[in-house]
Amino acid sequence: MAGILHPIMCIHGFAGQPQDWWKDGFIGYLVEKGGFDPDLIHTFHYGYDDEGHYNNKGDITKIAHRLTRYETESPEELDSQLLRLSEKSQAKGGPAQVDIVAHSMGGIIARYYLKQHKVGLWDAGTPCPVGRLVELGSPNLGLDVLNLLRLVSERSFLVKLLRFLEKLPILGGQPATQLRELETALVQMQNRARDEFFGTDVPGAWLVTAPPLRQLAADSQVMQELNAPGAMPAAVSYHCLYGDIRISLAVNWGRLTVYRHTTCLGDLVVPVESASIVPNVDSSGYPFPYHKDLTLWIGKPAEAVSVQARGLADYLPPSYHSNLRKNPDVQAQALQVLTARG
Repeated sequence: MAGILHPIMCIHGFAGQPQDWWKDGFIGYLVEKGGFDPDLIHTFHYGYDDEGHYNNKGDITKIAHRLTRYETESPEELDSQLLRLSEKSQAKGGPAQVDIVAHSMGGIIARYYLKQHKVGLWDAGTPCPVGRLVELGSPNLGLDVLNLLRLVSERSFLVKLLRFLEKLPILGGQPATQLRELETALVQMQNRARDEFFGTDVPGAWLVTAPPLRQLAADSQVMQELNAPGAMPAAVSYHCLYGDIRISLAVNWGRLTVYRHTTCLGDLVVPVESASIVPNVDSSGYPFPYHKDLTLWIGKPAEAVSVQARGLADYLPPSYHSNLRKNPDVQAQALQVLTARG
């Protein structure tokens, strides 16, 4: 059996590869659980740069143009064109409109095509070939790759209190040192996540000079164009699936909790506020939460804090940015969105 006729274009993100959708089990899930015809599930190919390397760190506007229809003999280019997939679906008796599933920067690539099509610059004279855009962790409000979040502000009263208490020899436990250990672990977790996602061999070197990372900044021309009122076609259905990782810190003094605060880390790469909406259109948000509690004890030995710190630094949650495609809950929600009526 060929399966359900449902044309889908899967667009990967920065530093990714088309086969990631198969490797992470995402397309396999759609075929096995959704019953979709695999022949109508295409993976977008970014093309090659001037040096012949796969162009997964190139200019977003040029990469997005590969979604348009143009004459070519390349199977990879043909499979990347939305109108070709639409015509292929119709020839088999399926629908004309294609659903896009996009991870990370892939969502911005898809949105750039939609903007250009709406104003008649790309695939002019044709109805919009896209019915739904399903994003997995796309930075719709921009991305600051250098921003690392903390458990507690350095200027907070708590930090000043713990530093004062640490000077009291009768207290023990070194509470300020414990806090620094937890903070260091949190930074290590974020660094590890970003090193893995951005594909760098040098820790902390997140290729900030790469064109798309500049284009993904909130104040870039690309993001301003995409987020201007009326930029996105209202007839397309927009859905945002995103990681919502939260770390809570409780500071206890005896039986009393003197401080409690929760830090929202998004998916460790993209903040929640950036991934949860598509600006100026009706969009649906689907968070995938993960919560971890940390505890610091004033006046007690730091061994328990060290255990927490090691566990935090060495772990990437299921809703972390690069885990979204392979997360079974995300796959199930994406399938539910794709099969919903309307």
